[in-house]
Amino acid sequence: MSLKIIRYKNYGNAMKAMPDENNKVSDLFYFCLFELDNGRKLSIHTYKTYNDKKSIYEWNTFMSQNEKGEDIDLGEYSVSYNDEYNFGEDFSEWFKRIPLAADVAEHPFDDEYYCVIDYYEKNIKPKNN
Repeated sequence: MSLKIIRYKNYGNAMKAMPDENNKVSDLFYFCLFELDNGRKLSIHTYKTYNDKKSIYEWNTFMSQNEKGEDIDLGEYSVSYNDEYNFGEDFSEWFKRIPLAADVAEHPFDDEYYCVIDYYEKNIKPKNN
């Protein structure tokens, strides 16, 4: 069975990094929430980083390190369950309730993950450029 998006709320560029000493904002953070036809709610978080050489913001990837201190590219999206989300609520109210990434115990199944990414890339991300 193929999953479908029932509804979504795109918060777009909901947060920014603090400006540096030259008043440049280094990162722009984008958020979108989805409800799937299986009843689960998921969020996508992605971001753009300012490229000084090109003088534009470009989509970036999330990075982490393993126990050996080696860099790990986690990809362009952070996707997680957000079943407690109430559609249409104020972004800041929702954001202050979400757990830290390190505290997340359950992760979306591949079909859920790719369903929201596919929808986001085809229908929402172009509007965030």
